[in-house]
Amino acid sequence: MTRYGLDDQLWRELEDEVLELFTALLRIDTTNGNETAAARVLQAYLAEHGIAAELRGELPDRQNLVARLDGAGPGPTLTMMGHLDVVPADAGEWSVPPFSGTVRDGYVWGVGAVDMKNQVAAEAVALARLKRSGARFAGTVKYAATADEEVGEFCGVKWLCEHEPDALRADYCLNEGMGGLWLPVDGRKVFLLAVGEKAFAQFRIRTRGRGGHASVPEKEHSAVIDLARAVTALGLADPPTIVSATTARFIDALVTDAALAARLKDPVTARAAGAELRRIDPMAARLVEPLFGATPTPTMLAAGQAVNVIPTRAEACVDCRILPEMTHADVEAHVAATLDPLGIDWEFEWVDVTMPNSSPPASPLADSIARVLRRDVPGTVLVPMTSSSFTDSRWVREAFPDCVAYGFAPFVAESLRDLDGGRDHEPDERIHVEDVVYQALFFERLVRDLLA
Repeated sequence: MTRYGLDDQLWRELEDEVLELFTALLRIDTTNGNETAAARVLQAYLAEHGIAAELRGELPDRQNLVARLDGAGPGPTLTMMGHLDVVPADAGEWSVPPFSGTVRDGYVWGVGAVDMKNQVAAEAVALARLKRSGARFAGTVKYAATADEEVGEFCGVKWLCEHEPDALRADYCLNEGMGGLWLPVDGRKVFLLAVGEKAFAQFRIRTRGRGGHASVPEKEHSAVIDLARAVTALGLADPPTIVSATTARFIDALVTDAALAARLKDPVTARAAGAELRRIDPMAARLVEPLFGATPTPTMLAAGQAVNVIPTRAEACVDCRILPEMTHADVEAHVAATLDPLGIDWEFEWVDVTMPNSSPPASPLADSIARVLRRDVPGTVLVPMTSSSFTDSRWVREAFPDCVAYGFAPFVAESLRDLDGGRDHEPDERIHVEDVVYQALFFERLVRDLLA
């Protein structure tokens, strides 16, 4: 019996190597920090296989690990990267200790199991296997296990791009970003390839009113009531609809009903068609609807300090993501168009702003990913899409405009439906053993194909 071209013994050997490194990383608590401890585990592993890796960074406990492996001759450069930090976890909500790296019931459990110590470990094992086999490829593979993605303020990929650009500079880059997840469509496995991502356009709305004693309400001058009206309007209003060429192609791959697909691709009917898709296929709708434009979502409200005092000010924080085809001015225009008709006294302030970007969906890297997948998982289809969340790839594209940066790590055992949309940032985060083991094999084979 073979799995993806490996006999049982070779598969077990690969599985043992991947799980040993992967679980060691999961057992290190890197909650928004302490990445250096995990980087040293990777450094020791790579050193065992003859690959020198260095720690680079701004803070002693938040170092990035970087390494490179040169092939047998000149050729393109591929950077494989991933972040080591994870989000906080409440142990009381988990069925296993969140930093135990438990292997049970065919899964590996732990914070970071899918976001994204799996990819970090798989890429490292792929690099070691390439080294052991004599690095028979043309070009260079760079590897980066980085800090500070979940908060993303200073010392991770952005810092490397600014202070150690040669560590990441490449023709191609592979990172996270929804790519590698798949949905079954008409008997085929439609794999997502994240070629770009939405960016932050988070803002704050403040309303003003007349203060006073709560026993004498003045509803027409209430900052709180006005804020409630503003939040309701922003939460319910549909921003202008955009359907990019990439999104249109994505819709065609996911939606088999031709008439519904046509309505989803028409900006005039896309929103109503999205609601219809939500009733028919909620999972597909979760992927498609955020790609119709900005997504202003009120998340935090604040007003007053005492229950018997009418506050003069109230405010709401609104999370919003924008497409590469949009600008932040588009968001301001939508907010004004939504709130001005309410006749309230309101202010706008940016909270966090990043620039959206994307890479060309057609490239040698996309071709290579598709070839390797089709050989290992027959009947697969690779479809470019824009991720609705942000990743460190945005810093790479910004720093190196000629670099083609994608998000991709294949999940072959479980579909997006099996994952219920994904397990990242959730209690009992876990990954199927077969998925993380195959990811190591895939990255190795991708290098051999891309840098042939």
